[in-house]
Amino acid sequence: MRATKRKLRFCVAVLSMFRTPVDAAEGELDKVREMLRIDTARALAAERARQAPVAKPAAAPARRGDRVVLTSLYGTKGTLNAIVQVNGESRFYRQGDELPRGATDTAGEYRLQRIDDGCVYLRKGASVRSACILPSAPGAWVAAEPSSAAPMPAMPPIFVPPLGGRP
Repeated sequence: MRATKRKLRFCVAVLSMFRTPVDAAEGELDKVREMLRIDTARALAAERARQAPVAKPAAAPARRGDRVVLTSLYGTKGTLNAIVQVNGESRFYRQGDELPRGATDTAGEYRLQRIDDGCVYLRKGASVRSACILPSAPGAWVAAEPSSAAPMPAMPPIFVPPLGGRP
């Protein structure tokens, strides 16, 4: 009986070393839930804006006033994807496809020529435009032409320590 109690105490002591503090984990879970909520809200707003029926004027030929901004570039070599804003409207280009996803008016759209070294090269008629992301500042935007509006700053990385660890 005494040996059994000793073994039981030993097992409880060993198991207590591996428990994680619940209070610390709850705070981290709240942060993750909040980040997921914000991300979901942004994605829903973008999808609603994309699907909203909007009366568009007739497509104008490429002009010097078009503002082309590369907002996102991701994927692996050969399957790169780019999100480009043309005059404030987002376009999703996939490497290998000329037209953006969901393009209905093919005559008025920029056509993807290539994605190369953090830059997107687009063609509309005889006009060729490019937009790049600077490698020195993650998330920084470089417009194809000077703009009076300042781009949004990149979101700083968030440090989330492992469960049970100390920051």
